[in-house]
Amino acid sequence: MMSHPEACTVLTRMEASLHHTRHNLYELERSLRDRAETETIDSRPKTRRYNCRMSNWTGLDEEIYLQILDRLTDNAAADLDRLRRKIERQDAAIETLRKKYRVNAGRPVFTPL
Repeated sequence: MMSHPEACTVLTRMEASLHHTRHNLYELERSLRDRAETETIDSRPKTRRYNCRMSNWTGLDEEIYLQILDRLTDNAAADLDRLRRKIERQDAAIETLRKKYRVNAGRPVFTPL
């Protein structure tokens, strides 16, 4: 059985690992969105620019973007699911350890940047 300070040290490492895993999931999702946007722009080049304040993104562009994003997400589904399951396991382990050793300190909030 661990002492309370040891448990806090282990929890700190576990929280850091969880943060790293969440960051990896965020980066994977962001890269899929960026790639879908790039493919959409490449597939539908614009010939005219109306106004610098107006967007050239049309409803059809949005539909194509969503189709491409769905395709990319389906291709990366295994990696996305693996990371989500890992996050769930890490989160459950942290909560179990916190309950066992009665650690009441607040948990860090994940911020991607």
